Amino acid sequence: MRSIIGVLFLILLINSGACFAYTPQSGNISVVFGPSVRKTIFDDTRSGVDSTYRSGVGLLILGDANDRGSLEIGTFYMPKLFVREVEGNYLSQSSELLHITLGYRYWPTTYFSTSLSFYSAYTIGSPSTEFSNLRPDQQQSTSAEDITEYGFDLSLMLQLWNSGSWGAMLEGRYSQSVTSKTGESANDYSGMIGIHYLLQAKRTKPGQIE
Repeated sequence: MRSIIGVLFLILLINSGACFAYTPQSGNISVVFGPSVRKTIFDDTRSGVDSTYRSGVGLLILGDANDRGSLEIGTFYMPKLFVREVEGNYLSQSSELLHITLGYRYWPTTYFSTSLSFYSAYTIGSPSTEFSNLRPDQQQSTSAEDITEYGFDLSLMLQLWNSGSWGAMLEGRYSQSVTSKTGESANDYSGMIGIHYLLQAKRTKPGQIE
C-alpha cells in the first residue's frame, strides 16, 4: 500500500509541472478542504492491536505573507488510536479529536510546499477501548482519555491542478506528539486530498503596475 502511494505521488510530482500552478502573493487568502485518512504508527505484529486507517475531514486556511511563505491554520476532525505497552501487554483506545494547527508554509516552487506547525488536539466525546490484555494490576490509560494533546506537524503538499480560483491539492502529514505517556504510540501520519479555493486575491492599487 505504501509503495503504491509513493509511486503515485512521484508520478504526480513529475507531471505537475505541466499544470497551471497557484502562485502565492502577499494578501491572498485561500482554503483547502477535503477528506483525510490517518493511521497511528504502530507495529501491529507485536500484539493483537489493529492500527487501521481511519477517515476524517480537514480544513486549511492559508494567508500568504509573500511569494514564498504563508501563515497556516488547520482544523481536522478525526478519530485517532492510541496504543500503550505495559510490561509486554497492550491497551489500545480510540477517541474523536479536533486537531488544530498553527504554523508556517514554505513554497519552494509554485506547485509544491512544506509546512511546520504546532498542534493542540481536543477530545470529543468518550474514548472507547478497542483492545486490552492488561492484567488487573496493570490498569493504565492512554492519551485518548486526556482532554488535550500537544505536538508538532510536518506537512508536504503537492498541487495536482489549478485553474484561476479553484484547484486540487494532495497533502501528506506527520504528527509528533509531545505529551504521549510512557510506552505509548501516539504519533501518526495522514493524507488528505482537498479542493483549493482562493477566497481573497491580492488587490492592486489604481495605477500600480504588478
